[in-house]
Amino acid sequence: MSVIVDSGVFYAHADIDATRHDAAVRAFDAVIDGDEGQPYVSDYLYDEAVTLTLSRTGSFERANRVGRRIRGATGYPNLVTLEHIDRSVFREAVDTFERFDDQGLSFTDATTIALMKKRDIDSVLSFDDDFDGIVDRIDPADLD
Repeated sequence: MSVIVDSGVFYAHADIDATRHDAAVRAFDAVIDGDEGQPYVSDYLYDEAVTLTLSRTGSFERANRVGRRIRGATGYPNLVTLEHIDRSVFREAVDTFERFDDQGLSFTDATTIALMKKRDIDSVLSFDDDFDGIVDRIDPADLD
């Protein structure tokens, strides 16, 4: 089993004022416990999570904490496998972005789908229902 963790989950976990904070905390507990299998994040998701946290909270400290958590830096478990989007995944992401133009996917979402296919990742842990009907999605709000 394996799961790619979407940027919104990292942001909501870091921002105690986020409406989805509690769900994100429960979801991370499940990931840490290994309930969803090996967690993955792409470099695109890393960028998006850190940037989203910085822009929504205005706090470099919180954004930096998200980056450190993803990287498994000192003070955080080295839990997440960080994957880089290579040329083949990028090309597949372009195709995915164009093919599912009616889904409202961001390009980063398209890279997530392409990476899931290349690495045979089972599901995406995301609040974003744009993934529905394309890949298996676990809604963090459904995890206890």
